[in-house]
Amino acid sequence: MTEKNFNAVREQLKLAKERRGPAPAGLVEEVKEQARTQKAVLEALDKGPLTVPELAAAAGLSPRKALWWVTALRKYGRVAEGPKRGAYLSYAKNAEKP
Repeated sequence: MTEKNFNAVREQLKLAKERRGPAPAGLVEEVKEQARTQKAVLEALDKGPLTVPELAAAAGLSPRKALWWVTALRKYGRVAEGPKRGAYLSYAKNAEKP
C-alpha cells in the first residue's frame, strides 16, 4: 500500500468514525474484559499444560468459561491439545503462535 493510499484510507476511516460516533461504553468495556481474560488464560498456560479445571482455577474463571476460551484459542491456533490426564485433556500454548 502506498503512502497516498494509506492516507486516503485513514481519512475514510476518520470520516466513518465521525458519522458513527463513539463506540458504546458497554462494548468498550466488554472488549477490554475479553482481552484481560485471554491474557489470564495464556499466562496460566505459560507454566505448562493444564486441564480445564486447573486452568479455571489458575486464571480465576469458571470451568465453563475456561472451556469456552480453550475452545476459541484452539480454533485460532493459540492453544493445542496436550496429553490426557485422568478424565481430562490438557492444553498448552501453541509454540508456533506468538
